[in-house]
Amino acid sequence: MLVSSMFDGPVDIIGDVHGEIGALLSVLDVLGYNGHGEHAEGRRLVFVGDVVDRGPDSVRCLQVVRGMVESGRAQMVLGNHELNLLRGSRKHGNLWFWGEEEVIRKDKAKISFQTLADEAFREEALSFLRKLPLVLEREDCRVVHACWDDESISKLRSSPGDVMDAYRKFQEEVKHRDSELAARRSEQEGMARDIEIERELNRQNGNPVLVTCSGKEERAAERFFAGGKWRDVDRNRWWNKYEEEKLVVFGHYWRSFPRSLSLPLEIQNFKPSGPDMFPDVPANKLLGPRQSACCIDYSVGIRYEERGMRLHPGALGTKLCALRLPERQLVFEDSSTLPLEAT
Repeated sequence: MLVSSMFDGPVDIIGDVHGEIGALLSVLDVLGYNGHGEHAEGRRLVFVGDVVDRGPDSVRCLQVVRGMVESGRAQMVLGNHELNLLRGSRKHGNLWFWGEEEVIRKDKAKISFQTLADEAFREEALSFLRKLPLVLEREDCRVVHACWDDESISKLRSSPGDVMDAYRKFQEEVKHRDSELAARRSEQEGMARDIEIERELNRQNGNPVLVTCSGKEERAAERFFAGGKWRDVDRNRWWNKYEEEKLVVFGHYWRSFPRSLSLPLEIQNFKPSGPDMFPDVPANKLLGPRQSACCIDYSVGIRYEERGMRLHPGALGTKLCALRLPERQLVFEDSSTLPLEAT
């Protein structure tokens, strides 16, 4: 099922890993799990997706998570990076999956080390990912990679088959709407750019699979560079309108910690992606009007940039995070902890 039941009892929800095998093994150790994913207190693991891409060993990260999921000791929802693999979509940071080297650093200085997948791994990975849900939920909590959107999730609840069945079905609806917009564009040449942006928004917001995996979008205030291309649409801060009391936990959006003032100014100001989605919000604060939304992606996905700049891990404000429930405690791979608090 695309919307599935989440484990009862105490859980540790781990944020975006992005192929950072060292950080993953460290946080599992800090949390108290053994090599089989077992915990002495009976705790279990939940992953918010984006286990793969950009980091040095996505192969091993997915093998570790897959082993724990298939043994019943962990759960995982799909992120946009896993969805790209299922779709066969080559994106920034994922050519390792097809056994290809890639220059992923923003300055394009050199190839970053990444373990390269072989055909056997690809077949096993796709078979595993195809079975995963997009949403996990229980009485006190829900987990989604990028966006909780009631309309989208309602459609997913009633969608038979696996994630790719749903993706293809909704893409047909998106294509129909896109054809209508294309016809408008040919009739209203003065509105060409506006209609093109509307088409782009439809391609994202019109497919519930994409909404849950990579969020809703809106027109950007100005063009910006992210994910290897220039963009006219920006991510929507949906949590600012999340009115439910139930805690929703997600990743995807590049939260981070303050950078050291001792770093050179160009490094302090380095931006890996688009605009800061959480300006002036401390790293351990809840989000939304009811303080019931929590993003646990702390930008470990740009560790490759830290390595490229010869910086120590975390210099750009990056950490791998786990949210412990019911304790509402944030635990990081460097053994530091923070309470989850209201703003």
